Amino acid sequence: MTTRIKAICLILLIGSLISCTKAQPDPSEPANEIAEVAPTEPPATATPLPTNTPEPTSTNTPEPTNTPVPTDTPEPTNTPEPTQTPTPTPLPPSDLVSADNCYLPVANFTGVGLGVPRYEGLLQSVGTVNAAVLFVDFEDVPATNRMPEEVFNIVSPSSSDYFSQVSYGRMDLNLQPHLTWLRLSQPSAHYGTAINSFFGHRDFLQEAIDLADAEVDFSTADTVIVMANPDAEALFKGPASQFPVPGQGLFADGVEISSGVTSGNDLLNWGGLWLNHELGHNMTLPDLYAFDGDAGGGWHRFVGPYSLMGLISGSAPELFAIERWQLGWIDDEQITCQTAGEATIALSAIEQPDGIKAHMVPLSRTSMLVVESRLRTGYDSTMVQRGALVYLVDAGNFSGAGPIRVLTHVPSDLMRDSVPLRPGESLTHENVTITVLDENDDGDIIQVTVE
Repeated sequence: MTTRIKAICLILLIGSLISCTKAQPDPSEPANEIAEVAPTEPPATATPLPTNTPEPTSTNTPEPTNTPVPTDTPEPTNTPEPTQTPTPTPLPPSDLVSADNCYLPVANFTGVGLGVPRYEGLLQSVGTVNAAVLFVDFEDVPATNRMPEEVFNIVSPSSSDYFSQVSYGRMDLNLQPHLTWLRLSQPSAHYGTAINSFFGHRDFLQEAIDLADAEVDFSTADTVIVMANPDAEALFKGPASQFPVPGQGLFADGVEISSGVTSGNDLLNWGGLWLNHELGHNMTLPDLYAFDGDAGGGWHRFVGPYSLMGLISGSAPELFAIERWQLGWIDDEQITCQTAGEATIALSAIEQPDGIKAHMVPLSRTSMLVVESRLRTGYDSTMVQRGALVYLVDAGNFSGAGPIRVLTHVPSDLMRDSVPLRPGESLTHENVTITVLDENDDGDIIQVTVE
């Protein structure tokens, strides 16, 4: 395997799951993750399709009774013709329904996957997340030219800042570094192969924990991050692993830790947002780039530069509204859900807190269409064009197979840089038409018609 080819694996491992990122020297290519399949998928509770509100019955106002012609009188007075009472126009069906009509079942879950509410039991995404950070090197690649602080500064404070802003302050990633190089027992090539498997990666993490245990208190750790000497090219990718089955996790100080992440040589390409991508996996988020990108069509044909779960170095790395909703960073009250008729919605841009963050239209039990507003601000400040971003979500699609697909009205724009809709522009998918009526500093005003 070359470092430019995506390795895809879904491995049944006694209820435990791993996702790993393959290093690639060209940042235009994706960080590859491999998600192993849990032996028993969580029950996919079928979310019933919302029922259309019936058309209200039109009540015709009875025709008024004509006033009889008056009998002759010496000076008859003409009775004016009565005014016809107009028949009321039938109202359209109720356009908006409660947000739970747009919940998606966790349909195809391999440790990562889309679904609202999210699959529980993995790394928490709300509140303070304590992460013990360890540093390891190898006899054949000693970290003689790098201090642990230098490597730590690649991810701190950038990764904590990202989660704080994108979660609207709901997640606090508390990185707790043990700034000492820990020498592992085997050459780097041994671990470069081992961390590709669930048990190999777990043993790698556990060895680092054991070396640090005398000086580090792991009793409050929610996850462990082991940062390898980035000069060790044999560890060319940084995997993330989950251990949701009791007894199969990481152990220290009387507690069991259910997830861990390792950095590789690719850290030097991706920078600090690499850690947000990997921890995103441990919080259930799937990969949004194409696992078969080298087979044609492009690595980033599904979502282009949007969300760091696609292209980490993209121009719009802020997470999609559906991802934030899944992680508990957006409330149901900030979602509008429509099953029929016509609705006009003022969307507040995803980069700023408060307001309506997404408008959703269910299409099937596992899929829906989503509209959100994007501005050139925050982590999206370098995106090419602001506007209303329209995308399909299918919880039935596996990680790397397009669980989110950005729709485009510009077929020539393969990277989807200029696909956000501007005022006066429309996009139709199946029976749903989205038109942008106006835009302002807060976001976009859209009209959505469901036939």
